[in-house]
Amino acid sequence: MTNEIKELRKELDSLDDQISELLLKRIETGKKIVKLKKEAGISKDDPNREKEILERITAGKSEIAELLKSLYGRIFDWVKNHQ
Repeated sequence: MTNEIKELRKELDSLDDQISELLLKRIETGKKIVKLKKEAGISKDDPNREKEILERITAGKSEIAELLKSLYGRIFDWVKNHQ
């Protein structure tokens, strides 16, 4: 394996670590919102908010828009259903 591949893999490992930490923080924050909604008697489902998030995060990223929509759909479901 070339040194360039090894270095790029190190970079990917670092990025994966950062992504997983940010994802954990995002899920924890989302769960707090779901808990507060439950306590207030508000539905945990908010399709308008989810649509707003998807539009914001996919703006200008047409090459990965479908991937982001798929990933965030899974994140939304996970947060709402794994209390």
